[in-house]
Amino acid sequence: MICNKLSWEEKSILDAAKRKNVKVNIILNRTYFVNLEEDNVSTDIILQRSLSYVRGLYTTAILENFGHHVINSYRTSEICGNKLLTTLTLLKEGIPTPKTYCAFTKESALKALDELGYPAVIKPIIGSWGRLIALLKDQDVAKAILEDRETMGNIFQKVYYLQEYIVKRARDMKEYLRRDKAPRDMRVFVIGDEVVAAMNRHEMEGDWRSSATRGARSVSCDITPEMEELALKAAKAVNGEILGIDLIEDEELMVQEINHVSGFHALANSTGRDIGGRIVDYIITQIKG
Repeated sequence: MICNKLSWEEKSILDAAKRKNVKVNIILNRTYFVNLEEDNVSTDIILQRSLSYVRGLYTTAILENFGHHVINSYRTSEICGNKLLTTLTLLKEGIPTPKTYCAFTKESALKALDELGYPAVIKPIIGSWGRLIALLKDQDVAKAILEDRETMGNIFQKVYYLQEYIVKRARDMKEYLRRDKAPRDMRVFVIGDEVVAAMNRHEMEGDWRSSATRGARSVSCDITPEMEELALKAAKAVNGEILGIDLIEDEELMVQEINHVSGFHALANSTGRDIGGRIVDYIITQIKG
């Protein structure tokens, strides 16, 4: 297993492996180096758990070049770690996803927003945990946010990924008035060809985002046939093996994002599922295969 550090999820996987008498070697990407002509990793299967997109992507490329089976693969990681590539892949496969525009200058982004409509959401194409995502309520807010992006040094912040804001569906008026009652979206966890757990994610107090890592409330939910079918179709589209798939509901259920190195602490706590153990079980099947 390769990772930045041993977070809760990695410790959960290690504990499960110990219970199942599976030996796990840890590679810390912050100390890892390699002669690109000489493989220095002895195991055939590697679980990629790097929180850093760049470190994860390129260590995976190196290890795959030496013939290792990395979960998830370079191509899966490349697509899922880039929201623009994810959206293009979903659209190509006919998988419903929120309406999205892309622009490359402030002026063209404002024109795109006029067509898309307000409110809208701007997201960095590379990033996680809800960071640098902003709700553009009107043109004045959009201009201010876009001007900030124009001055940022990161070139990826100048790729303006603009998405329609999906108004969460309330089951009744009381749920609509109580923001914490109706969930913002759903996280579905896929391992292999199986959906193993799902949870509703609610908005944070004083915030419209619903990232569990930022403190949003997570509640276990039933896995409906529609959720299962859509999640597995999305997983197949990106050729992923272990994924956290974010679904959101409008007139139909849609795939919002796909996470190739997905946290599952909140999911395990809210559902009571042994996600770490299920991951180890899946890797065992791949070793035997």
